[in-house]
Amino acid sequence: MEFIKKYFKRILFYLTIFILIVLIGLSSIGRLGGTDLGFFGGMVAGLQKVVFNTGQTVTNSFYSIQDIVRMREENNLLTDTVHELKEQVRILENIVNKSQALETEYEMKKNLDFNHVVGQVIALDDSNWFSRFTIDKGEKDGVKKNDIVISAVETSKGVVQVGLVGVITEASSTWAKAVTILDENCKISFRDINNDESGIMQGSIDGTVTGYFFNSKAEATAGDSLVTSGIGEIYISDLYIGDVKEVVATTDASTRRIVIEPSVDFTKLNRVYVLKVDRE
Repeated sequence: MEFIKKYFKRILFYLTIFILIVLIGLSSIGRLGGTDLGFFGGMVAGLQKVVFNTGQTVTNSFYSIQDIVRMREENNLLTDTVHELKEQVRILENIVNKSQALETEYEMKKNLDFNHVVGQVIALDDSNWFSRFTIDKGEKDGVKKNDIVISAVETSKGVVQVGLVGVITEASSTWAKAVTILDENCKISFRDINNDESGIMQGSIDGTVTGYFFNSKAEATAGDSLVTSGIGEIYISDLYIGDVKEVVATTDASTRRIVIEPSVDFTKLNRVYVLKVDRE
């Protein structure tokens, strides 16, 4: 009795299997001999139907799971492919942008009469409007205080010019700091090439560059091009500063104030040229 209690479920399972095998065998014999087994035949047929349908359901479920797994793998593959394509597009765009910048620099260098050093911007000072930055060239490269910093710029008419960036304010052996024309401490004498009038321009704390003409009766319009006049001890003449963006009326009749759009896009500045001008 203890044996039966201990292995009751296993005995019941094997007994059920045995009965099913016998019934299936009888059903097969009946079909072969043309004998109708009646109740047993119907029961076996019902069991066969249930087993068949269950098998089909399990098989279909198995295939469905396979399809889901395959679709998931394909989706992951497509996602990886999209990421790879995006990375390739980014690399190509970077190459194109660099190629365009290098082409613009090449055109500028053809008309550059001064010795120069090419510097990479490695840091922006803790100030707004990109008014100060540091480059990776210093005294050992011939860079010194008051050297002029420029960049190649292309005008709306497709003409490449020497765009004024600013001036070197400090130089060590391996790096140098520069202040740009956006800085409020940067004052430059300019000339309007459209009316040949001169004036003084200056940056501001908010990055706006403004100026005024020495001649209070000077006529200026938006779009006039401004270059350095060469007056003073730092900036040589004819460096492209930018264009007149707006002429502003003032209460002071002795001056005419203008707002200037710099030629250089300081938000994209990463390579600059330092002119090694002999001032002696």
